[in-house]
Amino acid sequence: MSHSKHKTDSILENKRQIQPQESVGSGNALPEVKSDATPKASVLAAGGGELHAEAGPAKDVTIYNAYNMGPAFGNKFPCPYIRYILQRVLTERLTSKTYTAADAVKWTRELADEINLKMKGQGQYPRYKHVVNVMLYQQNGAGCFYGARAIWDQLSDDYVSYVFDGGSFVCVACVFGCYTY
Repeated sequence: MSHSKHKTDSILENKRQIQPQESVGSGNALPEVKSDATPKASVLAAGGGELHAEAGPAKDVTIYNAYNMGPAFGNKFPCPYIRYILQRVLTERLTSKTYTAADAVKWTRELADEINLKMKGQGQYPRYKHVVNVMLYQQNGAGCFYGARAIWDQLSDDYVSYVFDGGSFVCVACVFGCYTY
């Protein structure tokens, strides 16, 4: 009750501070607020309910987008760090091994899983999806061509590849990072 009574008293004080001013040509009286008026008085004028200047839109407010148009500055796909992960995993797992067809199938699956887990655990990059591709082939004089194609945004998407030469075999590991819009 005391709060509503205090509110009514402040409105009455604000009405006393508003002085009518005649506008030229229309004959309507426009209320004007004195410089010592309280903020409550400046929202609505007493009487006809005309709006004061403070009831209009604010001119000094900056509105930012609530959605991301791309990765934030400095949060692009970290190629050097991922290249380090690839180098470390391939070197640790494939050093001093010789190629056999049965082992190659198992190695590629294990390498891809380990790289994928390291990417999930150590490299959390918001809104990036990654694809890990590992190819292992025997080095016996024949050539090998490896190609990948994708339609992506050059400003935000990227990839990293690392080639490990094990003497009797070659392993190529690639990680593709795509930003999800």
